[in-house]
Amino acid sequence: MRVVRQFFHSYTSVIDRYLWREFSLNLLAVISVLWLIFVATRFARYLAQAAVGNLPGEVIFTLLGYSSLGALSLLLPMGAFLAVMLALGRMSSDSELTVMFACGISDKQIMRNVLMFSGMIAVIVAVLSLLIVPNVLSGRYELEQQAKTAADTSGLVAGNFKESRDGTWTFYSQGLSKDKQGMENIFIEIHKDQRPLVFRADRGRFEVDIETGNKYLILEDGYRYQGQAGEKDFVIAHFATHSLLVEKGEEQRVRTRHKTTPTSKLWKRAKPKDIAELQWRISAPIMTIILCLLAINLANSGPRKGRYAGFFPAILVYIIYSNLLGVSRAWVSKGAIAPWFGAIWVHALMIAVLLLLINRHKIRYLWLQFQQNKGLVR
Repeated sequence: MRVVRQFFHSYTSVIDRYLWREFSLNLLAVISVLWLIFVATRFARYLAQAAVGNLPGEVIFTLLGYSSLGALSLLLPMGAFLAVMLALGRMSSDSELTVMFACGISDKQIMRNVLMFSGMIAVIVAVLSLLIVPNVLSGRYELEQQAKTAADTSGLVAGNFKESRDGTWTFYSQGLSKDKQGMENIFIEIHKDQRPLVFRADRGRFEVDIETGNKYLILEDGYRYQGQAGEKDFVIAHFATHSLLVEKGEEQRVRTRHKTTPTSKLWKRAKPKDIAELQWRISAPIMTIILCLLAINLANSGPRKGRYAGFFPAILVYIIYSNLLGVSRAWVSKGAIAPWFGAIWVHALMIAVLLLLINRHKIRYLWLQFQQNKGLVR
């Protein structure tokens, strides 16, 4: 720590260290608040699922750890943006920036420190979004599927009949296996069609297809009866293994599974959906730097306007930026626009807005000069 401190004291000024400290403290405060809000909402969701028996209670905190770590790649860009906004907004409101400029501190030095701070956060976001978060989401997804499967099995009461939600299945299990993951002496009646369909098996278990999210009931060593007893079309078939589709995977689960794909695999496959996901992950660190640079102009609201005057425009800019990236992601995934164009147009648009804000005084001066030359203004 002493070597690092000597390095910073040797190559940075007091103003640089002061700005970095303000940015870091505000980032810590903002991330803490955002993270607590995220954890609270996610915990309430898992608790509601556990209350109705869709999720075992013992995996709630494990899933919460996976979710909170995976959310950092989304919270850090917003946190860095708001941290720069709050720090510079307070300094502008307290006239600290005015004193700095009067003492010879230029706008370029402020921008350089913001760029260094945002660059450091962008590197962290890149490592998270490209390497760490896909593995974390993959672990969370597999644990969720296993937990839901275990909840389905443990929710069965041995010796009692259970009916499916839509009323098309009647299920009976005489008992559960020792590990509580399998069932013994199973009876199933399916009455979707006019011809009754009955299954009887010695053993059974639930399985979830990781790719599609489809839930299957795997029956072992049993018989399949179809038709009315005594009629000519009555069929009896013996099977060693038979799988029944219990619940079809939702589109949301398929999208969630795609988010867990490693970045290297996305790069090799290079399908439209893979390119869209890859561009989304790369956009996170780029977005961090552009937003922090935009915060410089949004925070300098001027005298007598308060330190939070630019807060609402900043939130509006973030919402527009993130939504445009989401729209671009959907377009690339569906093939509506060329993959190479992708999210480039969104970043280019925000960079153009940034350049307009930086040079707004020059643009206004040139516009007045143009009006004077045309005789519109005297």
